[in-house]
Amino acid sequence: MPDRRLFEYLPPVLQAARELRVLLDEGHQPETDGLWAGTETLWAEQFAASATADGLSRWEGMMKLPPSGNLEERREAVLARLREIPPFTMRSLAAALAELCGNYEMELDRSRYTLRVRVAPAAATAAARALLVRRLPANILLDLDALRQSHARAGAYRHRELAAYTHGAVREM
Repeated sequence: MPDRRLFEYLPPVLQAARELRVLLDEGHQPETDGLWAGTETLWAEQFAASATADGLSRWEGMMKLPPSGNLEERREAVLARLREIPPFTMRSLAAALAELCGNYEMELDRSRYTLRVRVAPAAATAAARALLVRRLPANILLDLDALRQSHARAGAYRHRELAAYTHGAVREM
């Protein structure tokens, strides 16, 4: 609201006094404009979508994110972490795993409070673990491993097609 002058808030009777105009315009208006600008900046810092570099640094500190990249990349990292705030559903967890690794299997054993997750490629296991540790409730045990080829899946290939690979490579396919 810096476009409004303090002088305009005076009643018409006092607006006729030239001394008040000079006092408000030259003395108080710059300080009031500074307060309005500070208030607008403070308001913008409350939201990751509009935060400046200082505000993003505070968000990254609270979320323990390393500040890397330009301002927009940092903003996207903070917003991505904010999307991970509970409550979570199996559907949202499945969507996050699909986005992270593409190929996965997930099964919840309600009687044993265990979530069994298999991800491929095996290199995505560490990233999937970090995601699941942040998202899973404390009472759910995580059983995470790489998704391996089962005999049923590998059986679709002929022996001569698989002969070029080692046993470990076939399991990782």
